[in-house]
Amino acid sequence: MYEEIKIEKIDESCSYCEDYAKSHLTTPTKIAVMSCEGGCSRGEVSRRAANLIAHKMAKETTVRICLGGAFTKDTGQRNLVRTSRKIIAIEGCFVNCSSRMMKGVLTEITPIVINADSLHDVKLPFGIDEVSDDDFNSLAQKVAEEIVKKYVHGDCQPIPQNQTVCDRPVGGCCR
Repeated sequence: MYEEIKIEKIDESCSYCEDYAKSHLTTPTKIAVMSCEGGCSRGEVSRRAANLIAHKMAKETTVRICLGGAFTKDTGQRNLVRTSRKIIAIEGCFVNCSSRMMKGVLTEITPIVINADSLHDVKLPFGIDEVSDDDFNSLAQKVAEEIVKKYVHGDCQPIPQNQTVCDRPVGGCCR
């Protein structure tokens, strides 16, 4: 079942976004990191973790995707996702907005979808004003470290949505 969404076309592109995309279109390709950009605290953890990964922890091998740019225009950001050797979608919650949005415009992609909430044990409220900056940074760091270890430097895949247990051999790293 699908929803049809109409997005007004524009001729303009953000030159900052395009320059960034061009500078990260490399051979071999980088790992595309996209994130929930939601306005709740879970989305904030996801967003901060994605930024830590792509701009600090694994900046040589990953590229941060502008979800708005990649979803709304077939330009450099979407091309980074299209050509990446691996796509990591860090979701704030089970709605999986970033991966669902990108699959809407790039039906052939198979991102690794990771729910940031599954990598920490803190029950977060909706409002970002209810969580301290230090707590956000700490949670984002924990999420980012786990993702870098298992999905950027390692070769882990999450458990497919239609499975309840990992079917990898002993030592496999499904979550």
